[in-house]
Amino acid sequence: MDQNSRKKLNKIAIYGDSISTVSHGNGGYEGLLKASLKLEEIYNFSVGSSGLSTKTPNCMVNLLQDQNTIPKDVELILIWHGTNDWYWGTDIGKMGEKDQSTYWGGIDFVISQLRKTVSRARIAWVTPIFRKEVPYLGTESGEGYELKNINGNTLLDYYETLERASKRYGFYLIDMRRRANIHRDNAEYYLEDNVHPNQKGYEMIHGILHRELMNIAH
Repeated sequence: MDQNSRKKLNKIAIYGDSISTVSHGNGGYEGLLKASLKLEEIYNFSVGSSGLSTKTPNCMVNLLQDQNTIPKDVELILIWHGTNDWYWGTDIGKMGEKDQSTYWGGIDFVISQLRKTVSRARIAWVTPIFRKEVPYLGTESGEGYELKNINGNTLLDYYETLERASKRYGFYLIDMRRRANIHRDNAEYYLEDNVHPNQKGYEMIHGILHRELMNIAH
């Protein structure tokens, strides 16, 4: 599609954890994205340490119980949850279930709430990036995509659930895991603490988000 024929995004909403706040990497990606996409407004509902399911603190499910927390004037909703569901030990659950304490149930609920409230907005979900630490109640540090949490799930299990869910529910998936290519041998260059991006990491993440969201806006 010709660049000039793309529909401009004016307002977007972000739901995520500390990676999507402005607390790390000299302001995170929010300001970069607002400037590069020339957005009028970004509504950022991200909360540090939060996850998707009700098993996590300050979770997205509880936030969206009140539909007033969903802006009615956005064209796009960006979700970046999954890494802290691994950390806190959210059950994966099964496709189609409604138990909001599970990852599948949380996905089902938030997609339903968002679409009921702002039906024409596009939804884009970002996959978790590399992280290395000790998960909740764990005994050893390791890479999330390899290390099992208290429920016996690795971060790969949540990633693969998102891949299936994007097909099941038809939302756009931004594969930050593959695109950012952060791994054990370059994590020191892109991350502050093996979890949160530094300024270089956010600049790369912003570039990926910018290109992906430009592709969605049509």
